Amino acid sequence: MLKKLTGIVVLFVFIVVLAFRIDGEKIDLSEEKKIQVHNIDEIPAMPALDNYGMAVQFYEDIVESRIQRNESLYIILSRHGVSPDIIHSIQQDARGVVNLHRMIPGQQYRIYKNDGKASAMVWRNSTTEYTTINWEDGIRISSASIPVKTTIATVSGTIRSSLANAIQAQGVSNRLVVELANIYAWTIDFYGLRQGDQFKAVYENRHVMDEYIGIGKIKAAEFEHRGNVIRAYFYDNGDQPGYYDAEGNSMRRSMMRVPFEYNPRISSGFSHNRLHPILNQRRPHYGTDYAAPTGTPILASGDGVVTEAQYRGGNGNIVQIRHNSVYRTAYLHMSRFASGIRPGVRVRQGQVIGYVGQTGLATGPHLCYRLYKNNTPINSVTYDFPPDEGLAPEHMPAFLAEVKRLDEMLESLIEPIESIALN
Repeated sequence: MLKKLTGIVVLFVFIVVLAFRIDGEKIDLSEEKKIQVHNIDEIPAMPALDNYGMAVQFYEDIVESRIQRNESLYIILSRHGVSPDIIHSIQQDARGVVNLHRMIPGQQYRIYKNDGKASAMVWRNSTTEYTTINWEDGIRISSASIPVKTTIATVSGTIRSSLANAIQAQGVSNRLVVELANIYAWTIDFYGLRQGDQFKAVYENRHVMDEYIGIGKIKAAEFEHRGNVIRAYFYDNGDQPGYYDAEGNSMRRSMMRVPFEYNPRISSGFSHNRLHPILNQRRPHYGTDYAAPTGTPILASGDGVVTEAQYRGGNGNIVQIRHNSVYRTAYLHMSRFASGIRPGVRVRQGQVIGYVGQTGLATGPHLCYRLYKNNTPINSVTYDFPPDEGLAPEHMPAFLAEVKRLDEMLESLIEPIESIALN
């Protein structure tokens, strides 16, 4: 019996020891599965890339320059020792990818070299695009976009002499003046702004590679004019991008009051009894004359179809547009028509249809702009145009939330504040 008990104890001890060994071996095995890094310096570093995605450490020399007048791809690459055969192959392979004949003086480019031999080129073919050409191991050509960084900026002020001066005094681009004039083209006569009128704007600044490239969208704006406060908000639901008031009504009207990107001086108004400056006779003047330099672009004041584009006696070069069954407009004394403008062509509101001139009976360069309602001439300066289509009801909740956010920014504006990064 004692021997049997002793045998059982020995067996138990053996099993316990074996279990510990097996468990220890499991721990050792799991340790072996871990990645062991003996020397971190042996791990290769990621190659440093320039702004165009080129691994600069693989090139001994990088030459940066700008395209000069009368320079072409052939001239540039030949100067850097690239053979005519390779240049010809590049031009052939580029077809369907990029037009290498559209190199413009002033555009940037880089040449990448090893051992004094050029093997790659990057051409900055626009502010936000570039083309990479590599011919070291076969020809590879690709185009890519440069990310645009957008920040929100604000400006506010009081008009002392002009809106342009008030905005320029704060170091803001004059483009903002043009964009504000476009937004309020149907509600405010910018030539009628008064000393003491106030303005606010929340707008985008755009940068590429830390270089300022101009303003983007105006997100919200406010004008206090003649005792009225008029706010406008940009909203894009994917279907109706544009500017709206706080109730979702469009800031646009079915017709532009002035067919220019800015409001030029009125040299002669709508009249039923005007003394003609050339004929020296009293006769009706059923239009508004805008004095502007020769060549100033003239815009279609509304969507429609061109019904006339020709030279017609005292009217000079004239374009007429039928907008719908009610309205049509006429544009007289043009120096020339815009490309593609001819009878039957459909145009969009704001599209360039011609350029200011003094053809026909005219004493100087100007546009005579005429508006007809049901074939009756009316004064475009005083006429109350019907509003464009507003936002659909299903878009209003999201729009009102955006209005609330933008109102908080506008109401906080007393002095200009720091830009707020969007991305």
